[in-house]
Amino acid sequence: MTTMTHEETFDKGVELRLAGNEAFKNGDFKQALTKYYHAILHLRTVGGNERKDEFKGESDKQLLMIYNNMATVFSKDNKWDRVLDYSKKAHELDQNNTKAKFRMGQAYLRRGDVDNARPLLTAVLDIDPSDGLVQQEMKRLKQEEKNVEGREKMVYRNMISKMA
Repeated sequence: MTTMTHEETFDKGVELRLAGNEAFKNGDFKQALTKYYHAILHLRTVGGNERKDEFKGESDKQLLMIYNNMATVFSKDNKWDRVLDYSKKAHELDQNNTKAKFRMGQAYLRRGDVDNARPLLTAVLDIDPSDGLVQQEMKRLKQEEKNVEGREKMVYRNMISKMA
């Protein structure tokens, strides 16, 4: 078995990411996740200890795309905890990445955490007010806020009626 050079390891990671993208386009989400996972294994270790800094910038760009793509795949399956995990990883690599912010906000919202969802979705909407997906999530956010407010009112009513 031959050992791959650092360049070959990086190229293999990119190749696997692209294969994951193809699987995603074809609707094979399980295969997409498998390819993305293997791409991560290649890209996180590229350069080893001696050349890590040399590859870090390009490797992080690839990892950012992969983490965002994995969050998207998990959103298709309504696996919001996993969406949040991978969008947070993407956000760690680039705090200005709107896809990561959107998926984090969406995941928080779907988990019923409107307080964390609101600033993320608002920030993305501020960047692109015409984005239909973001507008859709903002409508969902407003509805969820009304639902939370309604539940809180019911709790207070019940507390007051028990006191009386």
